Amino acid sequence: MPFKIRRSTVKFVQPELWRPKGIEDLEQNAWLALRRQYSTSVIAGPGAGKTEFLAQKASFILETGQCPQNKKILAISFKTDAAKNLEDRVTERCPEGLGSQFISMTFDAFTKNIVDRFRMVLPPVWRPTKPYDVTFANRQQVIRFLDRKRRQNSHVQGVTNTLAQIDPLHFESVFIGSRKLGLPFDNLGEQLLYEHWISEQINTGNEAGSRLTFMTINRLAEYIVRTNAHVSRAIKATYPYIFVDEFQDTTYGQYDFLLSAFGSDTAIVTVVGDYKQRIMGWAGARTDSFHQFDADFSAHRYPLLLNHRSSPELVRIQHTIAQAIDNEIREVQTSNQNQVTGDSAWICVSNATNQEASYLAQWIATDMQTRTLRPRDYSILVRQRPEDYEHELSNYLNQHGISLRNESVSIGKTTLQDLLAEELTYLFASILRLGLGLRNAKVWNELSSVIQLLRNTNQEDDKAQRKTERLLTNFIAELKELMQQQFTSENSQLVFARIIGFIDSNDLRKTYTRYATGDLLEINLEALEEYFTHCVDTQNSWRGCVDEFEGINHIPLMTIHKSKGLEFDTTIFMGMDDNAWWSYQPGNSEGLSTLFVALSRAKQRAIFSYCQQRGQRTRISDFYSLLATAGVQEYTVPPTS
Repeated sequence: MPFKIRRSTVKFVQPELWRPKGIEDLEQNAWLALRRQYSTSVIAGPGAGKTEFLAQKASFILETGQCPQNKKILAISFKTDAAKNLEDRVTERCPEGLGSQFISMTFDAFTKNIVDRFRMVLPPVWRPTKPYDVTFANRQQVIRFLDRKRRQNSHVQGVTNTLAQIDPLHFESVFIGSRKLGLPFDNLGEQLLYEHWISEQINTGNEAGSRLTFMTINRLAEYIVRTNAHVSRAIKATYPYIFVDEFQDTTYGQYDFLLSAFGSDTAIVTVVGDYKQRIMGWAGARTDSFHQFDADFSAHRYPLLLNHRSSPELVRIQHTIAQAIDNEIREVQTSNQNQVTGDSAWICVSNATNQEASYLAQWIATDMQTRTLRPRDYSILVRQRPEDYEHELSNYLNQHGISLRNESVSIGKTTLQDLLAEELTYLFASILRLGLGLRNAKVWNELSSVIQLLRNTNQEDDKAQRKTERLLTNFIAELKELMQQQFTSENSQLVFARIIGFIDSNDLRKTYTRYATGDLLEINLEALEEYFTHCVDTQNSWRGCVDEFEGINHIPLMTIHKSKGLEFDTTIFMGMDDNAWWSYQPGNSEGLSTLFVALSRAKQRAIFSYCQQRGQRTRISDFYSLLATAGVQEYTVPPTS
């Protein structure tokens, strides 16, 4: 993390002399998009370096002095880990003192921040309590709501017809998400349902306070910036540059917020994404996000045509699937090389789940040993319900001394994957590792820089810097002494409390924007304690606990949706059957995009596993046809003895 030094000490670079950091060069279209001083859309396939492009553009804007001292670049991502990844890259590439002008947040975190800060400008009828809970609407809740409204409003004209046309599965993502709060509806029934859904979240009728979904939070935030000129001017003045990553996943509500907040001639908005990876339609993602953005923001579009992740053979297979999504897609080139012999991708067919799990575990163990890879070089991806695959596969992997970790599992009000990406968790893990005596110069320097930020140390005051350094040194020494004691539950609780106390939640709130308001920090503190307790309970030493916490020796198991933005040497996609794809319709572009995303996570190998015991493959036969067209071979797994 950068030190907070005065911007006046930073020597800016002439735009024509600026060069990329951490990479050799940019492709031509990336250079054009980076230098453009107007709104821009960048279409880039998997491995094209979308996040890296945004990091380089941020560095260019900051290092050339184009972002004034009192203003910031706002980067919006859809996942916490993606937001942190982008923030870390900018920090590494920018000179000290400029990184504080770069704010990286998720869409949900930013809109929640708006609601929390400007709650009082909302009309009383739409004003949530302080505090309020964040909740998630499931299908059964929606069905109960619709049934209740059907009984209560059967006499209201238009309600019955409206209810008959609503799919409960897409009620909130599409019906609520595609309509603006506070505007009159042509259909009285639609307006009644819309307003009642939000009103019941705001006014729960009990002392617990409001319970808002993120869709409702997004709609409240959009209403605030659309109807309050003071708030709108303040946001535009603060953020003249806006980045949006994975733009193909933008929902109607999120797009409306973006347009209301930054749709002006003064804001420069850069969006990056890939419509071939549009897999969030179920969550209300627009089908026309790039076209609409280009029209509304007068943006120019640039395609990136290099793949820096996957081997040439995998890129060739990806292109076959990409053509099924868009037959006008241009073929991309790769800067990577094949590092494996034999097939880069194949389909393995098994009769029973134990046969499937046994084969995959044996293959992973052999490949890991042969190629000297680590567990986290592999990933197991599924379409949904990772827990359905976890137990049996884990048992067979354990026989080879390999562990599996379900990273989609819920911990409190978040998920393990999101928790591990939090700044709070990074700080905790770094301190924990140093307390164990695992001194690492890079970890120490990064942690020291973060503590300087947390304590607001004057970077021009050597005495203050030395004082903060001594503070950290003394605390690590005390922690080390504590962790040398017997590894017990009581001792671990004390270690947790000491670390959290040293980090100081008040300093976190003052330093990191996303923790400044709302209950995000409390949510993550509770989840962190729960996860840490789990690691303690399952291990018998501090070393084992720390390794368990960081997942060093685990193969990650996650949904394809959670794998977006990640990469692995080898990706294994389980659940290639009709049951896992129960809602899929042949030829559906979103389903093809999901297959494309699964394949594109792999750098060297991709395995598709079909188990007859799990279901047939009639509904998804076009998946197998595409893989066959691409030359992907199918092999039958021998029966287990």
